[in-house]
Amino acid sequence: MRLIHITDPHLTPLDAVPAHRRLGKRMLGYLSWQRRRRWLHRPQRLAETLAAVEADSPDLILLGGDLCQIGLPEEIAAATDWLRRLNGIAPVLLVPGNHDIYRADSCSALLNAWRPWLHLPADVDVGDMQAGYPVAMRFPGLTVIGLDSAVPTAIGSARGRLGRGQIERLDNCLAEARARGDAVCVLLHHPPLPGQTGWRKALADADALAVTLRASEADVVLHGHLHHNVFRRDGGMRVFGTASASGHTPAEPAAYRIIDIQPAEPGRHAFEVTLKSHGDGGFVVAGREQWLTDTR
Repeated sequence: MRLIHITDPHLTPLDAVPAHRRLGKRMLGYLSWQRRRRWLHRPQRLAETLAAVEADSPDLILLGGDLCQIGLPEEIAAATDWLRRLNGIAPVLLVPGNHDIYRADSCSALLNAWRPWLHLPADVDVGDMQAGYPVAMRFPGLTVIGLDSAVPTAIGSARGRLGRGQIERLDNCLAEARARGDAVCVLLHHPPLPGQTGWRKALADADALAVTLRASEADVVLHGHLHHNVFRRDGGMRVFGTASASGHTPAEPAAYRIIDIQPAEPGRHAFEVTLKSHGDGGFVVAGREQWLTDTR
């Protein structure tokens, strides 16, 4: 099974957004885009990333959120067309990022437009999207779990939160996967472990999440949000943060990760995680981790 992780494409331009659509927190986000972010994220680089992803033939694309800049319905609609093209490469599991759920009024447009890739139950209500999480996709010998860490926040904050209910349901989901002997891959937007980033961008309940993930020894946890590549080993768990899929600067070039999972023998799985980063002439291998798990 081949999974590919891409995240933080920040693909929607804001050039045509009228002034009355960018008030309050959205005004600060708009100014940040105009002054800095639009130079860091380039459509051409994102197109190159998707071409490289397609050439690597994924079975499933794990998309870590932040397709938008300030969570406007117009942005969500524009990103929907891009999602359809991405789904033409391989099936997609999408979890939202903080720039997608920028304000409370982002939720309705996002849920209506992106439901096919969120894989949420049909009865999930706009008023409590997180009630539908975790989302679990099962494959032979593998469970892929999506979490929603994106919540509307105050001006100046990019924090995330899962909530106690979502973490408790995750605990049950992990237990069921382990009882089947499955390998486990978890996807969310914010970094999952305490201390991975400063207070303003952190996951508010990272301590509780880390306890749950460690108890089950989830094999792979994937996140974005930081716009650079990071790797941490925590017991038997590997945590990978992937840079933006549209990154254009030498300091933060575009990247994606390939996660290859093969059954080695009953209850054991071979993992190979390959980081590809944009360099001279295209994407090159920038790192690789290999290990053998034991889920018996």
